[in-house]
Amino acid sequence: MPFKLEIPIFTTEVEEHDVRSFEQMSFKELLKLCKNFNSAECRRIRLELNAVGSYGDGGLTPNIKDAIRFLTHLRKSEILTEDQQPAIRIMIRPRGAKHDDKSVSPMIEVQDFQYSDAELVAMCQSIEDFKTMGRDVLSPERGDGFVFGVQKRLDGPLNELMLHPHANKRLTSTAHPYPCFLHRAFDGVLATSQNYPGTKIPMGRLVEKMKGHGFKGVLTSGGWGNATNNLERLGELGRAALKEKEEDKFELIVGGGVRYGNVWDICYAMKELAQHRDFWFHSSCLSGEASPYTTAWTMLMRLNAAEEAAENWTAGACAN
Repeated sequence: MPFKLEIPIFTTEVEEHDVRSFEQMSFKELLKLCKNFNSAECRRIRLELNAVGSYGDGGLTPNIKDAIRFLTHLRKSEILTEDQQPAIRIMIRPRGAKHDDKSVSPMIEVQDFQYSDAELVAMCQSIEDFKTMGRDVLSPERGDGFVFGVQKRLDGPLNELMLHPHANKRLTSTAHPYPCFLHRAFDGVLATSQNYPGTKIPMGRLVEKMKGHGFKGVLTSGGWGNATNNLERLGELGRAALKEKEEDKFELIVGGGVRYGNVWDICYAMKELAQHRDFWFHSSCLSGEASPYTTAWTMLMRLNAAEEAAENWTAGACAN
């Protein structure tokens, strides 16, 4: 099955020149990538739309006017055929983390996805607003959907995290019929459910919980830190998701420090899973060594090479 790339974007520029903001690819460069790597046989690229300039916050809900402008230009582009159009996932997150929570255990990484009732109302309203754009712009049949996640913190000495069932179900219900995907709010839940004595929850049960909240997949690094630090746990999670029926697949999207320099190693570690279904990587394609466009192109070529090598991989091949 193909290795694919999801690119978060934090700009809504649609000019045809190569001006970049926040180190993002230009609109023209995004179109080139989609034209070269998406087809009727396989769409290898999709985009996650975030608020302009929200990279430092990990992505926030985009302004509705900015989103309409960007997506209208994208869908009306004469450069792309319908088969080359990328699926769009819209981030629903009203704010970044609060860094002054004195109640959080020092063992827990600061990662705040706990929202007030007013913030949940605002998240639901954002989803409703985006749904009014029309299916020619945002289509569940194309795979367009929403990305979000709500946690709650348990009382106790470890301040364990769990998914908030009522809040997540409320949001996925509001989004229907658009598919919804749990973002990295799951990382803290996964870490605190696996790391501490007496708190470990079977991976299969975690997958069932996410599905029960209405999610069709999850973007995760496998816990705190980058994906490369959590490959064993990601494999365990992926195997639990693979137990689902073909028509009820739960999508695993690996993110967190994914770059072209390590994507080959991650592909190799996930090779058993990739033989059974499409496998997504999430990367902003910021390397510091090349432009985001060149970095994305390089990563896609490495994913293609990894796909070709997957069936015959040996331990020695990973070192090349």
